Amino acid sequence: MVVAGYIYVALIVVLMLFQACMAAGAPWGHLANGGYWSGRLPVPMRFAAVGQGAVLGLMGWAMAARAGLVAALPGWTFWAALTVTAMTCVANLATPSRPERMLWGPVTVLLVLCGLRLAWG
Repeated sequence: MVVAGYIYVALIVVLMLFQACMAAGAPWGHLANGGYWSGRLPVPMRFAAVGQGAVLGLMGWAMAARAGLVAALPGWTFWAALTVTAMTCVANLATPSRPERMLWGPVTVLLVLCGLRLAWG
């Protein structure tokens, strides 16, 4: 279970860094949000990227707690994080943006697998 926790948290950190770069103006709009924006995100979406990064951090914390890596959180936080992870995975596998699907599809599948390992641990 600990390994699954570390993998999940490491991938979440990568996703948080991606969101931070998008918020700072990195021209990666085609890799997020269904590829709706090419290049830099518009300012409102940059603020959304900050919010998404915060949610990702909370999800990582909930999974790390479940794995015993950090202090315990209420059990519902793990299940909420796992649910959001699964929904994100479906969205990334179904996105019309091929680059987003190719990049984040496998990452989110691995996140779901780690989350399921923690659920069954």
